[in-house]
Amino acid sequence: MRHKKSVMRSFMMVTQLGISVMVPVFFCILAGYYIDRYAGTKLTLLFLFLGFMAGGLNAYKLAKTTLAMNEREEQAEDQKERMERQEEARPKVLKPKQASRVKGHDDEKLS
Repeated sequence: MRHKKSVMRSFMMVTQLGISVMVPVFFCILAGYYIDRYAGTKLTLLFLFLGFMAGGLNAYKLAKTTLAMNEREEQAEDQKERMERQEEARPKVLKPKQASRVKGHDDEKLS
């Protein structure tokens, strides 16, 4: 089960990384293009560089949080498995039934 979960999580992380890097790059290229077009400057390359920097920062933050979350979940699963193994290995003590302390009680004496 852990393997299937990690494969899907890795696939989702790669997809998110791609999106989180490409969106700032395309947005900055678009912003640079429109600023160049209306202001008559040459800032597209500057905005392209800023887009790559923003995308790299997004990717770093996303990867860091995802890996930390995976590590916490794996530690919790390992601890749960360890506790289950300890409970299985612990000998179950069954106390024998104690003998009654009441000795030779006759029904005639009670009536």
